[in-house]
Amino acid sequence: MRVIYRIYESSEQIPVYDYISRRKLVKYFTRETMAAMVCAGELLKERKPLPETPFFYSSSELEMMEIYNEACSAFDSDSHNFTSSGFMERALPVISPLSHFKSMRNMTHCFISIEHGFKGDNASLIGSASGLLLCAMLSTTARNIIIGAGKLHADGTAEAGFAEVTSSELAGNKFLESNEDAISFFRVYHNI
Repeated sequence: MRVIYRIYESSEQIPVYDYISRRKLVKYFTRETMAAMVCAGELLKERKPLPETPFFYSSSELEMMEIYNEACSAFDSDSHNFTSSGFMERALPVISPLSHFKSMRNMTHCFISIEHGFKGDNASLIGSASGLLLCAMLSTTARNIIIGAGKLHADGTAEAGFAEVTSSELAGNKFLESNEDAISFFRVYHNI
């Protein structure tokens, strides 16, 4: 099992451009996606996985969404009371279309798949480590499987982890019965 894990504080730049070939897509990335691209790039550097390689990615529950910051800016002053019609009139026009795109929960999985050409068994998941590991274990391949997870914290801190595993390596893993976020698996195993 090979594991890569990275955490980037909110003030820290994420070196995503060192790990991608489609630079124009970065405007659609959240900080979680950037961190995940770095981890996937480090795990797969100098190797081109087969397109059939199974790939499973789990995002944690979102703690920060740009869309909320943008909408709230329309109600910053005390002169505006919040109403649903006021939200439609004042908040929606200030929300960037890119923010809507970034709030789609499968975007990190999609961008990683595009960058590395994954077309085999795959799933974009939200939630627990057990869900991520079970998906990988149920994959119908005898080859290696790529798994990943990420989390974007409310303060802008982003963390991500990626691993190349086999079903047999995951059998009996303590995270198979865990309700912890999937990123917990990578926090524990990145030093082993």
